[in-house]
Amino acid sequence: MTPRIRTALLSTALLSTGLLGTLSAQAQTSIFNIPALPPRSAATPTTPAPVTPAPTTPAPTTPARPALNPMLAAPHAANLSGPGSLRAGQDTTWTFNLTNLGETAIDLQHGACDVRFEVLNAAGQVVRANPTNTVCTMQLVMTNVAPGETMDVQSVRWNGRGSDGKALPAGEYTIRAYFNGAGVSILAEDYPVTLEN
Repeated sequence: MTPRIRTALLSTALLSTGLLGTLSAQAQTSIFNIPALPPRSAATPTTPAPVTPAPTTPAPTTPARPALNPMLAAPHAANLSGPGSLRAGQDTTWTFNLTNLGETAIDLQHGACDVRFEVLNAAGQVVRANPTNTVCTMQLVMTNVAPGETMDVQSVRWNGRGSDGKALPAGEYTIRAYFNGAGVSILAEDYPVTLEN
């Protein structure tokens, strides 16, 4: 049997079984209708060099005051009274005073350690932070200030040393004191002091 007759018989057999239609449908796919791959770049992709941030010096941190109660609503003034200078290593006391500028009494029931303070140097940096490990008594203090009166609320003490316990250099400092108790807060005016050696 010649190859031509064999091909004709094979085609007839495929047509009668329906396989020729399937094969011709599959034969329609050629290399010309395959989706093209994206072209390769002539340059080799480079990985960017890692960026190392410049070293930074951490800024000095200022210890934050504890969350303060709402400010005392009654008209008032608060200040410290005491010496304007001290010697390094010498315990010196200032008194937190509250003046009632209103027409009704200010009555505070508070703890014995509700007046706190911190010391700032001439650059405004806290050099003696408010102590967090102070042991306070459970004593209840009653402060009643009649209209027009000034009363002592509590005293604070500083010895010219920083938070680390070391003597600070001579110079100008500021004591910043505040009352935070009895559900209210009261800020005293900043008090300048001179530290002498």
